[in-house]
Amino acid sequence: MSSYTLAHRRMAPLLEAAREFDIGGNPHPAALFDARSACVNIWCTPSDHPGGLWAQVEMDAGAFCKPCACVASAYWQWSEGEHPTIIGIRLVTDAYELQRAGLLKTREIHNRPEDLAWAKQKLAWLWQASRAKGPMPPVVGEEG
Repeated sequence: MSSYTLAHRRMAPLLEAAREFDIGGNPHPAALFDARSACVNIWCTPSDHPGGLWAQVEMDAGAFCKPCACVASAYWQWSEGEHPTIIGIRLVTDAYELQRAGLLKTREIHNRPEDLAWAKQKLAWLWQASRAKGPMPPVVGEEG
Protein backbone atom coordinates (compact mmCIF):
# COMPACT_ATOMS: atom_id res chain seq x y z
CA MET A 1 0.00 0.00 0.00
CA SER A 2 1.36 3.42 -0.93
CA SER A 3 2.27 6.11 1.63
CA TYR A 4 -0.34 8.30 -0.07
CA THR A 5 -3.09 5.76 0.62
CA LEU A 6 -1.92 5.24 4.21
CA ALA A 7 -1.92 8.99 4.82
CA HIS A 8 -5.49 9.28 3.55
CA ARG A 9 -6.54 6.41 5.80
CA ARG A 10 -5.07 8.26 8.79
CA MET A 11 -7.42 11.17 8.07
CA ALA A 12 -10.47 9.00 7.31
CA PRO A 13 -11.82 9.17 10.91
CA LEU A 14 -11.71 12.97 10.78
CA LEU A 15 -13.70 12.95 7.53
CA GLU A 16 -16.18 10.46 9.03
CA ALA A 17 -16.68 12.71 12.07
CA ALA A 18 -17.16 15.70 9.75
CA ARG A 19 -19.86 13.75 7.92
CA GLU A 20 -21.51 12.86 11.24
CA PHE A 21 -21.47 16.55 12.24
CA ASP A 22 -22.39 17.80 8.76
CA ILE A 23 -24.01 21.21 8.78
CA GLY A 24 -26.05 20.27 5.72
CA GLY A 25 -28.48 18.03 7.55
CA ASN A 26 -27.60 17.78 11.22
CA PRO A 27 -29.34 20.38 13.43
CA HIS A 28 -27.08 19.63 16.44
CA PRO A 29 -25.24 22.80 17.60
CA ALA A 30 -21.84 21.10 17.12
CA ALA A 31 -22.63 20.22 13.49
CA LEU A 32 -20.47 22.87 11.82
CA PHE A 33 -18.58 20.82 9.24
CA ASP A 34 -18.65 19.89 5.58
CA ALA A 35 -16.38 16.99 4.53
CA ARG A 36 -14.66 16.88 1.15
CA SER A 37 -12.20 14.29 -0.22
CA ALA A 38 -9.07 15.92 1.26
CA CYS A 39 -10.37 18.81 3.32
CA VAL A 40 -12.99 19.86 5.81
CA ASN A 41 -14.92 23.13 5.62
CA ILE A 42 -15.82 24.78 8.94
CA TRP A 43 -18.99 26.84 9.23
CA CYS A 44 -20.31 29.15 11.93
CA THR A 45 -23.84 29.88 13.14
CA PRO A 46 -25.40 32.89 14.84
CA SER A 47 -24.79 31.23 18.22
CA ASP A 48 -21.31 29.79 17.52
CA HIS A 49 -18.90 32.02 15.61
CA PRO A 50 -15.46 33.66 15.98
CA GLY A 51 -16.98 36.66 17.74
CA GLY A 52 -16.47 40.35 17.06
CA LEU A 53 -17.90 41.40 13.71
CA TRP A 54 -19.46 37.97 13.15
CA ALA A 55 -22.13 38.86 15.73
CA GLN A 56 -23.39 41.52 13.29
CA VAL A 57 -23.84 39.16 10.33
CA GLU A 58 -27.35 38.03 9.41
CA MET A 59 -26.93 34.40 8.41
CA ASP A 60 -29.51 32.35 6.55
CA ALA A 61 -29.90 28.62 6.16
CA GLY A 62 -29.98 28.48 2.38
CA ALA A 63 -29.83 24.77 1.52
CA PHE A 64 -28.70 23.83 5.05
CA CYS A 65 -30.79 23.01 8.12
CA LYS A 66 -29.76 26.11 10.09
CA PRO A 67 -28.45 29.61 9.44
CA CYS A 68 -24.70 29.57 8.81
CA ALA A 69 -21.68 31.10 7.08
CA CYS A 70 -18.46 29.44 5.95
CA VAL A 71 -15.40 30.52 7.96
CA ALA A 72 -12.56 28.13 7.11
CA SER A 73 -11.22 25.24 5.08
CA ALA A 74 -8.73 22.75 6.48
CA TYR A 75 -6.58 21.08 3.79
CA TRP A 76 -4.11 18.24 4.17
CA GLN A 77 -0.53 19.50 3.96
CA TRP A 78 1.65 16.98 2.13
CA SER A 79 5.38 16.35 2.33
CA GLU A 80 7.38 16.57 -0.86
CA GLY A 81 9.35 13.73 -2.35
CA GLU A 82 8.90 10.24 -3.66
CA HIS A 83 6.70 9.01 -0.77
CA PRO A 84 4.34 11.87 0.17
CA THR A 85 2.61 11.79 3.51
CA ILE A 86 0.41 14.19 5.43
CA ILE A 87 2.59 16.36 7.67
CA GLY A 88 -0.01 18.87 8.82
CA ILE A 89 -3.33 20.56 8.26
CA ARG A 90 -3.32 23.91 6.46
CA LEU A 91 -6.07 26.17 7.72
CA VAL A 92 -7.37 28.97 5.49
CA THR A 93 -10.06 31.46 6.47
CA ASP A 94 -11.88 33.98 4.34
CA ALA A 95 -14.57 36.12 5.97
CA TYR A 96 -16.65 36.59 2.83
CA GLU A 97 -19.82 37.12 4.87
CA LEU A 98 -18.18 40.04 6.69
CA GLN A 99 -17.28 41.53 3.31
CA ARG A 100 -20.82 41.01 1.94
CA ALA A 101 -22.25 42.70 5.05
CA GLY A 102 -20.02 45.71 4.40
CA LEU A 103 -18.06 45.16 7.64
CA LEU A 104 -14.66 44.49 6.02
CA LYS A 105 -12.88 45.29 2.77
CA THR A 106 -11.71 42.42 0.54
CA ARG A 107 -8.06 42.79 1.56
CA GLU A 108 -9.04 42.36 5.24
CA ILE A 109 -10.95 39.07 5.09
CA HIS A 110 -8.14 36.53 4.65
CA ASN A 111 -6.80 34.60 7.70
CA ARG A 112 -7.91 37.02 10.40
CA PRO A 113 -6.36 35.96 13.75
CA GLU A 114 -9.72 35.55 15.52
CA ASP A 115 -11.11 33.44 12.66
CA LEU A 116 -8.01 31.20 12.64
CA ALA A 117 -8.12 30.72 16.42
CA TRP A 118 -11.82 29.82 16.39
CA ALA A 119 -11.42 27.43 13.45
CA LYS A 120 -8.42 25.71 15.13
CA GLN A 121 -10.57 25.08 18.20
CA LYS A 122 -13.35 23.59 16.08
CA LEU A 123 -10.89 21.38 14.21
CA ALA A 124 -9.35 20.16 17.49
CA TRP A 125 -12.85 19.38 18.79
CA LEU A 126 -13.63 17.41 15.63
CA TRP A 127 -10.37 15.43 15.94
CA GLN A 128 -11.32 14.52 19.53
CA ALA A 129 -14.83 13.54 18.41
CA SER A 130 -13.41 11.29 15.68
CA ARG A 131 -11.95 7.83 16.13
CA ALA A 132 -8.58 9.02 14.88
CA LYS A 133 -5.55 7.35 16.38
CA GLY A 134 -2.69 9.42 17.67
CA PRO A 135 -2.34 13.16 17.89
CA MET A 136 -3.82 15.49 15.33
CA PRO A 137 -1.27 16.65 12.75
CA PRO A 138 -0.04 20.19 13.43
CA VAL A 139 -2.38 22.91 12.22
CA VAL A 140 -0.84 25.80 10.35
CA GLY A 141 -2.52 29.00 9.27
CA GLU A 142 -0.77 32.24 8.45
CA GLU A 143 -2.37 35.45 9.61
CA GLY A 144 -3.31 38.09 7.07
